[in-house]
Amino acid sequence: MAKLPIKPIVKLAKTHGPAAVKFVKKHGPAISQGAAFVGSAGKMAKDFRKNRKESEQYLEKNHPRKIRFQQYKTKILPDLHNMNRLELFKGKLEVEGFIAQIKEEEKKEAGVKKPLHSKRLKDWNDILIQIEAKIANKDYQEYIMIYNNPSYHSEYFKGYERQLKKFKSLAENQDNDELYEFLLTHTKRSREEIKVDFSL
Repeated sequence: MAKLPIKPIVKLAKTHGPAAVKFVKKHGPAISQGAAFVGSAGKMAKDFRKNRKESEQYLEKNHPRKIRFQQYKTKILPDLHNMNRLELFKGKLEVEGFIAQIKEEEKKEAGVKKPLHSKRLKDWNDILIQIEAKIANKDYQEYIMIYNNPSYHSEYFKGYERQLKKFKSLAENQDNDELYEFLLTHTKRSREEIKVDFSL
């Protein structure tokens, strides 16, 4: 172990010691606050690095599709009733894309993974069914509102003005057969239900 020279340390303490003690006495609370701040800043930096590493590890461990599935289950599906048709349609396209990806993976990979792919397909199909049902139900509700009140402005159909315009023209022309066919294709309701709700 190296020897420290004592004389320079003693000389430094004699010359600067009294001034340092006065400074500490005068500014003691500020120094203690600064020391506490430095300690908490160090802890925050350490926590930030730890959280970043954990999130990176989470992303490395979990496939992006799996993360998106969790988002659908926890955030998107409970909020379907607040979405407009365009948002619902985007979700439907995304889910259909995931289903197509899984089917492609199933074709390429060995039969051992078939049960895993089957479960994934079932999970994504369940989500797709919910989205499609919500689209059909909300479409039907909005069409009824528009049919009964032609001046009704639908925020739900924002981005689908052309389809809405076609529906309004069919309703105004009072051509029941064409109107019923339009509603059959867009709402997946039975002809009897449509006749009851859209009778003149």
